[in-house]
Amino acid sequence: MTANSKMESPYYRILRGYALDPGFSTQLNTMSINEVIYKIRWEEVEAGPIGEYLEVVDIDPSSNCYYDPVDLNAKHVLAQGGLPPSEGNPQFHQQMVYAVIMKTIRHFEHALGRKIIWRHRSLSNFSTSRERLSQEDRFRKEYVGKLRVYPHAFRDSNAYYDQDKIALLFGYFTAADQVQGNNFPGGVVFTCLSPDVVAHETTHALLDSIHSRFIEDTNPDVGAFHEGFSDIVALLQRFTFRELVEHQLASTQGRLDGYSVLGELATQFGQALENERGALRSAIGKINDKGEWEKFEPNPSEYQSVMEPHDRGAILVATVFDAFQRIYQYKTQDLIRIATNGTGILPKGNISPDLVKRLATEAQQIAEHLLHICIRALDYCPPIDISFGNYLRALITADLDIAPEDENGYRIALIEAFRARGIFPDRVNTMSVESLRWSKPNFTPSESRAFRFISKFLEKRIDSLFELDNREQIHVNSQKLQAALQVYLTEGKRPEFTPNDWEALLNKLGMTSRPFKLKYAGKNYTINPPPLEVHKIRPAFRVGREGRQIQQVIISLSQTIRFTIPRKQPNTKKISSEEIVFRGGSTIILSLGNMKEVEYAITKNLKSQRRFEYQTAFQHADEDYSMNLATYQHGPDDNFDLNFKHLHFHSR
Repeated sequence: MTANSKMESPYYRILRGYALDPGFSTQLNTMSINEVIYKIRWEEVEAGPIGEYLEVVDIDPSSNCYYDPVDLNAKHVLAQGGLPPSEGNPQFHQQMVYAVIMKTIRHFEHALGRKIIWRHRSLSNFSTSRERLSQEDRFRKEYVGKLRVYPHAFRDSNAYYDQDKIALLFGYFTAADQVQGNNFPGGVVFTCLSPDVVAHETTHALLDSIHSRFIEDTNPDVGAFHEGFSDIVALLQRFTFRELVEHQLASTQGRLDGYSVLGELATQFGQALENERGALRSAIGKINDKGEWEKFEPNPSEYQSVMEPHDRGAILVATVFDAFQRIYQYKTQDLIRIATNGTGILPKGNISPDLVKRLATEAQQIAEHLLHICIRALDYCPPIDISFGNYLRALITADLDIAPEDENGYRIALIEAFRARGIFPDRVNTMSVESLRWSKPNFTPSESRAFRFISKFLEKRIDSLFELDNREQIHVNSQKLQAALQVYLTEGKRPEFTPNDWEALLNKLGMTSRPFKLKYAGKNYTINPPPLEVHKIRPAFRVGREGRQIQQVIISLSQTIRFTIPRKQPNTKKISSEEIVFRGGSTIILSLGNMKEVEYAITKNLKSQRRFEYQTAFQHADEDYSMNLATYQHGPDDNFDLNFKHLHFHSR
């Protein structure tokens, strides 16, 4: 090799960190498995760390200080595979959040088949009437290249994603004075050192980047989905640590439904609070007042009665973890039969280390597959007004596209788990794979001609998204394509088909080009057709469990109506006015190989009186759990939005 030869960068950056909360490193039983290696995809970073996706800023306003940033390229850091875990070293805290967030991003990019681009900042002047904004102004959106991360943002028992700052803020707090769990009484607990908390908050940011309207609190499942999905990612990601999985399976005789840390989240955080609650949340069960392990049994009535977002989200977490256990039991039953000479009943005591390793291998593979199914399903969700039933259909459809055979029963396990908890989608005949899969839209010949109007436009331009590797350029090209398509749909001449054809196509996509009526409080309101908005266009290129490759284009179209209604103020006779914001639209999924055919059109109907009544009743209910939990920001684009800071604080 010559002196001028350039060596290739390594594929991974090795960093040390915690698998669980720091408190597990002070217990003999878990100290050997709590300090693990994070293998992070290599990227050039500056001190901070500051990389392509993240900028860690360690300002501590509560202590009025600034901590020197960690340089992951420093010799002493590289030589030991990252700084050693330390609760008292701020630079390790910076390393820890970077490692967990980058690990989470990697899972999302692998599952979605594209690069992550954070939620944009809008540059439009929203004090100006939207009708006066040009098409160009409406699509002027600031690219956010780096998510800002503040490991010591405030002194409080909280951590949250700030959708305005596009930032993650982690707090720290003093543990209760009395001895609780494994905490040092009066010691400091840093939320940035809990991989569960970091992965959870990162998932909020990632979900917001994919579905920015999932923060609009339109039904009881919306806030619960944000919370539950974020817990699912944190929980399943835990199974990537081999030593941890083997250790816990050995302690439970290979069972996942027994007591272990694998099904609990943020244990140290929960134990440090004044009202000790054990782990912050659990997907399997809890220790009851008698000190006995009590497994959570499916209760179909909970979904109808539990409305608090964290508790309702916990139903979704338990459902997915239940599916995980079903698949695990199905795939490991042969190993158990071999180990027990066909009886299927393991003797008391420790099981063979060889059996533990094989069981751990299966658990890890299932967790990774299920995690990627859960993430991939986001592309198969409607663009607004998400519900648990919608998500089940998205899970089934997303997995069918990638793995048509399903030899290991992932889809059946998911269906069984959702059914056991009384979660049933609307408008399906049976809880079967065929019924739950989103159906291909049944276009008439004239409607198909109308759609080809869109597909011809996209075919000439879509390569600008698939052929790029630069995230900022992908964002810019996507915005240009959205703006051009919106102008084409709303201002272009359409000689290929009649207005009736166009209206029929829009109706199939949950929208309209004509006035319609909605009833509120016994009065009919005539709604003029709102402008059609091309909300997002994003590519997907992914490989499934069976090696099947697919290339898709996902388009979100929507319409928004806003009208003012009179409303009686509670406990008074005064009448005030209130703006109602109601959206409809569709997620359209196209195959890159055949842009003329719509694979799926996942709709929320703008003209649905039933959905309109359900949303307004939820938002105006006397017992409005979600609105009592969060501060809502009322603006021209974001009505009744979740505020993660207040949502999380209330849960403590």
